Amino acid sequence: MSQRIADCLEVLDLVRSLARQSPRSHSSEWRQKAIAHVASRGVRTKTVFAHLVGKNTNDTLSANEIDQLITEWIKDGSPLLRQWLARSCSESDAERVARFFLTEDTTPIATDIGEPEPTGRHLVTTYRVLRDTALARRIKADMDYTCQNCSARIVLGNGAPYAEAHHVKPLGAPHNGPDHPGNIVCVCPNCHVMLDYGAIVADPTKFSNVLPDFISYHNDVILRGKA
Repeated sequence: MSQRIADCLEVLDLVRSLARQSPRSHSSEWRQKAIAHVASRGVRTKTVFAHLVGKNTNDTLSANEIDQLITEWIKDGSPLLRQWLARSCSESDAERVARFFLTEDTTPIATDIGEPEPTGRHLVTTYRVLRDTALARRIKADMDYTCQNCSARIVLGNGAPYAEAHHVKPLGAPHNGPDHPGNIVCVCPNCHVMLDYGAIVADPTKFSNVLPDFISYHNDVILRGKA
């Protein structure tokens, strides 16, 4: 997938999330916030904007024109944004664009079932936090929602695929891993749990997109418990 289309779809995925959070905001606000977030990883804001509007293609749009397409897509389900994006990208990228617009909802958050309350004790529930960032969703889509560890592909009752994104070097303290494409793999829930708890090795042949330092961190710190 080209960098232009990767940036476009990440921006649009963020726009979709922002629209749900602030439905009364104007599409220009969603767009600007989404572009700023993508650019925060070290890309120029102007570059991300240029990718979004198709600069140097035969169908370059203005800011007002892309905002109008976004508004019609979000509020009315219009196909015009998808059709424009498909026209302004390569044939190989068009398939990825089509998959993005077929999955209108972000990946649902899985929740575990609480255990029955034992006599004389408090109810105990367990859960895992699934950090489903826009970048994580992009990685899952790029992998066609297929587990990189065991090759399982889960399809829900409504026909939507389901997978989880795992940060090989975990986010947050004490690990402080980055939300970076070289640190994220697409896995099924079973493999995700085993990776979280250090029950399986991070195989560099299966996780070929992961940087070697993060593979080593999992295998040395998460798996073997070395400080």
